[in-house]
Amino acid sequence: MADRRLFALVSILIGISIVLIYSLSVYTTILFGVNEFHFAIRQTIFGFLSIFVIWLLAQGDPDKLLTPIGFTLFIGSAILMVAMPFLPEFLVSAVGGAKRWIKVFGFSLAPVEFFKVGFVYFLAWSFSRKLTGPVSSMQCEQG
Repeated sequence: MADRRLFALVSILIGISIVLIYSLSVYTTILFGVNEFHFAIRQTIFGFLSIFVIWLLAQGDPDKLLTPIGFTLFIGSAILMVAMPFLPEFLVSAVGGAKRWIKVFGFSLAPVEFFKVGFVYFLAWSFSRKLTGPVSSMQCEQG
């Protein structure tokens, strides 16, 4: 485990979000006419799933494991966002006139959410690289 305190704090925040979703979903459940625990159950399932994924990713080597995942999220979701207007209607749902959601197994996914995570990874990766090249700016000023 890379950082137990960070893992514990993120898990606590996910737990707090589950409680807050339950307390705020009363009006939404009345509006949509669903079970009062509908949103709390969904948030709990995805909360535990996300805690498990965080724990699983923390077990591996970040350089070997996260680089392919980060670039796959970045490039794959960018390609998917470009392809969204051309996908068939049974696969994509339009909200507000724009095709932004992909229907998968009874729920919808927005590729832009995966792009955000991939873009943050790409920025972190690009900022962490060291400048390499024949001449750096410090050598030009000294020479």
